[in-house]
Amino acid sequence: MKSQRPTFSITTDLAGQKRPAAELFPVFAAAGFAAVHWCQDWTGEPVLYDEAFADETRRLAEDHALRVADVHGYAGSDDAPETRAEDVFQAVNANRARFAARVGADVLVLHLPVPRTTDLAEAVSRATGNVRRLLDACRDLGVRLAVENLCGPVHVPAFFDALIEAFGPDELGFCYDSGHALLSGQGGILGRYADRLLATHLHDNDGTADQHRPPGEGLADWPAILAALKACGYSGTVNLEVRLPAGDDLATFCRQAYETLTSLWPDA
Repeated sequence: MKSQRPTFSITTDLAGQKRPAAELFPVFAAAGFAAVHWCQDWTGEPVLYDEAFADETRRLAEDHALRVADVHGYAGSDDAPETRAEDVFQAVNANRARFAARVGADVLVLHLPVPRTTDLAEAVSRATGNVRRLLDACRDLGVRLAVENLCGPVHVPAFFDALIEAFGPDELGFCYDSGHALLSGQGGILGRYADRLLATHLHDNDGTADQHRPPGEGLADWPAILAALKACGYSGTVNLEVRLPAGDDLATFCRQAYETLTSLWPDA
């Protein structure tokens, strides 16, 4: 018996594109994707969304038979002083949670600010504080938080163990980023937090930089990744976080990216 094929998604900014959703959504739909992971404005100068923009985004997605499955939170700007950065992180991500609820998404992925410290205890304290401050707003909206694995100096297994153990499964979930796992040498992190998995960022690289290549174009162990996804019974969207190479045709790239993703589920 064939297994059920998952819902396939793609990040809306193609790892750095600034094109409007009105230009991208029809291309994503034509390529075969059924969902998107909203990833616009996730870093740099903070951008706040109003209700009209959220409603327009939801209508645009529905017009192309797409679902906004989850939303990437705001990571902040490296130029801001650290104390101000955390206040901005809170304000913009509370806004993102409201946006997520209004467009029909139920997960907000947190790309936590990289702390300017090498002290593990301090880094954990800052991270748990940031999560805790956001929890009430997200609960009221029915939006769940998922922390993304990163590859900064303090983002070792002990950091994520402490962060995830500080919250119940109904409070904090996990977003698996395959590129970050490869760069940090944490290939087993998906299995480590499988019971918290709420979202995915799938992409590949050659181990030297976060290149956001399609699966199979780098060194990631895709048979192991797929086995871990299937073993944990993950039923959320399977999302590609790939970069459109300079000069490539958008439609052709998206179509090939979709075909690459579907080929990983040959038995579905």
